Amino acid sequence: MKRILYTLNRLGIRGPLSIFLFLASLTGLTHAQVPGLLSYQGRVFSGAAAFEGNGQFKFALLNADGSVVYWLNHPDGNGDGQPDNAVTVGVTRGLYSVLLGDSSLPNMAGIAPSVFSNSSVHLRVWFNDGTSGFQQLTPDQRLAAVGYALMAAGVADGVITEQKLSSSLSGTITGLNQQIQALSARLDGLLASGLTVASSSGADSSLLAQGFDLFSTVPAPAWANGNTAGAASARYGHTAVWTGSQMVVWGGSLAPGVYSSSGSIYTPLSDVWTPVSPVAVPSARTGHSAIWTGQKMLVWGGFSANGYLNSGGAFTPGSQQWSPISTAGPLTGRSGQVAVWTGSRMFVWGGRNSTGLLGDGALYDPATDQWSAVSLANPPAARSDAVALWAGDRVLIWGGQGPSGAVASGMQLVFDNSGNPVEWRAISASAAPSARQGHRAVWTGTRMIIWGGENAGAFLGDGAMYDPVANVWTGLTGAGAPSARTAASGVWTGREFVVFGGQTAAGTVSDGGAYDPEAARWRELSAQGAPVSRSDATMIWSGTQLLVFGGQSGSQAFAALQRLDPKPTWYFYRKQ
Repeated sequence: MKRILYTLNRLGIRGPLSIFLFLASLTGLTHAQVPGLLSYQGRVFSGAAAFEGNGQFKFALLNADGSVVYWLNHPDGNGDGQPDNAVTVGVTRGLYSVLLGDSSLPNMAGIAPSVFSNSSVHLRVWFNDGTSGFQQLTPDQRLAAVGYALMAAGVADGVITEQKLSSSLSGTITGLNQQIQALSARLDGLLASGLTVASSSGADSSLLAQGFDLFSTVPAPAWANGNTAGAASARYGHTAVWTGSQMVVWGGSLAPGVYSSSGSIYTPLSDVWTPVSPVAVPSARTGHSAIWTGQKMLVWGGFSANGYLNSGGAFTPGSQQWSPISTAGPLTGRSGQVAVWTGSRMFVWGGRNSTGLLGDGALYDPATDQWSAVSLANPPAARSDAVALWAGDRVLIWGGQGPSGAVASGMQLVFDNSGNPVEWRAISASAAPSARQGHRAVWTGTRMIIWGGENAGAFLGDGAMYDPVANVWTGLTGAGAPSARTAASGVWTGREFVVFGGQTAAGTVSDGGAYDPEAARWRELSAQGAPVSRSDATMIWSGTQLLVFGGQSGSQAFAALQRLDPKPTWYFYRKQ
């Protein structure tokens, strides 16, 4: 077995960069929201060499001797003392960085501030280089004061009083309060005399009401065109997956009736494309599924010149190797199916073929190249073109095309701690979005967001959020939302649901919007840099940028790769 070493570089709290606004009247102190994220950076070696590629990591927060576990990145259903599923992290020359508690990452659970009510909290890490299996890295790292800042969010006003502090500290607090009051008075004077204030709103009612005028704007970053050398050819109906450092584009339609078995790998850091190996590649197709396992891209199903397919392949980007996926499974060929990665297996369900709509599903294990049918009571009604998401311990399926048109129903497939499906549960119909297909969905870590689509030719511009634990829907605000559309692109950035492009009543569009579920607010996406109007494009969130590739407008296919840092426009106000 290879020896794996690591060095810890830094642990810290990370959150969004904010510009603080001083309003015209400062009456007291408020609590700032403390993000439950720990920025962890380290270095790993496999043998004597620095590891390179996508590593599998498991994390735990526990006491000094490891006898009490406060937090795991994923539940420990089998009781072996470590999380059941790992987090995939890109490693470059042995160096890696991850946000512990970032629930937008697959298999990463959020960290409750109550973890730091314990006096001694240590971080334990397990690492798998893909060949040696998981090994515990030593020693455990004790968290110092940085992590305990998370507790600030849970301290209520008035809980810490002068009586609870020593007399010397009480005097210090009294002096600080006096300084704060003096600062407040000075700020009031500054605001009255023309202090400049920044806001993300171009019509900030709170500032306008206090006599501020908008005088300057810093525009949002512009769209940038990616390198075209070696890029995948123009296509639609293709797939794209994000490996943690690269986007892999594969398959699709080059033109009506012309299907592709080619692809290319894009590395945004270097702006370089690398063609996907054609050796042992799956047959040309469109309307297929592609998911990322943490190590491989699994491609399955779709439609080709020979009809509906139940074949596929597993592609490892680092070695540029394809291996076939077994066709000796319970599923017939199909397209329009949903596919998600559960952490250990690919779940495929629904779709359509020459016999009509399908309502069956199965799990594929890439480790054994074997399929197993999912035959549980009360499955969803047969449909195609639904949306499906992995929600940590269940698959959420909603909407799509049913026998009589678009549907407004869905189901949850719940898994046990061993990773096996145990039952179908209905998704509440109360306050659910209207029937639709061509819609987009994202998982925020706690909720599914549905938006857009169409029903019987009518384009939709509304949506809702679904909490699977409470089985409750909450409508999205319509103020500032993008125009009604179908076949748009949508991703979750960790803070916002971003929608771009799509087909509207006026044709394909190049605009979009970002929805912040915490603020319940839409904002426009940047239009600078001439984004390409398109529908059916693939869009990936790299962690810092949107990467949009392919798509179509009418019968024209696109190959344009465009990138955007989706920061908002800032507006500056001052009182005359």
